[in-house]
Amino acid sequence: MQNKESNIFYARNLAELFYQMKTIANLTITGSCTARKELPEKMISTTLIQEFNHIGKHERYIEFGPATTLAEIQALGERNLPSILLEAIESVATPFVRNIATIGGNIMDPDNKNTLYAPLLALESVLEFKSPTDVKYISLQNFTEIPAGHVLTNIRVPLNDWDVCIFKRLGPENRITENSASFSFLTDSEKSIITSIKIAFSGKITFRCVNLENRMLGLRLPLKSKEIEGYLEEAEQEFLKAAENKEYNPILLRQFLNLARYSFEQLT
Repeated sequence: MQNKESNIFYARNLAELFYQMKTIANLTITGSCTARKELPEKMISTTLIQEFNHIGKHERYIEFGPATTLAEIQALGERNLPSILLEAIESVATPFVRNIATIGGNIMDPDNKNTLYAPLLALESVLEFKSPTDVKYISLQNFTEIPAGHVLTNIRVPLNDWDVCIFKRLGPENRITENSASFSFLTDSEKSIITSIKIAFSGKITFRCVNLENRMLGLRLPLKSKEIEGYLEEAEQEFLKAAENKEYNPILLRQFLNLARYSFEQLT
């Protein structure tokens, strides 16, 4: 329950946003605030900035402004979106919430990596951050924090064809809890040889199994049962490494391993 009054500011464009950031101390940038339980003391809304609400379809990738709503992205349909991203969006809350929730707000929550984080991580998405003087591009895999003086202005999602696409959202429907998480698995192969594989998990614990992915490149399909057991052990180690010094419900590890097993079994 909120016990203090919030000062709310608005910006109509990037220039106004940067000016407010420079002149008002401890200002928190917000969107529609659908994931916030309590509003910050001083906040500036980006909902009026048209530059933040855009969709651009290109041959090899699709781009979204951070203020693009999930409903607007969902409306593009399966012909224009990676299937795991569309499935992830359709699993978020209710149609009413998707009409106001934004893609930027979904992935920029500092306390919890929400539903879209795992599929965007698996798809090797790239974030664009602008300041008054420069632009930085950071892959979601390498993203740790917003660069000082910068704001998120664009999310670029590669468009590739995948032989196997698996997305699963964990936890209760229509709300985020400590046990909420999402899982994404992508593989591509040529002549029964794995040419690309991505395994991502997000929630209280967020990571991509990069070491395991590299080990599995070049494997010949179908996988054998004994091989799967070995890869599951490696997947468990990657989870435990990402979870080091963090508190989490052990059920998340069990669910991750069950989903990893199911995904590997699709390659048998």
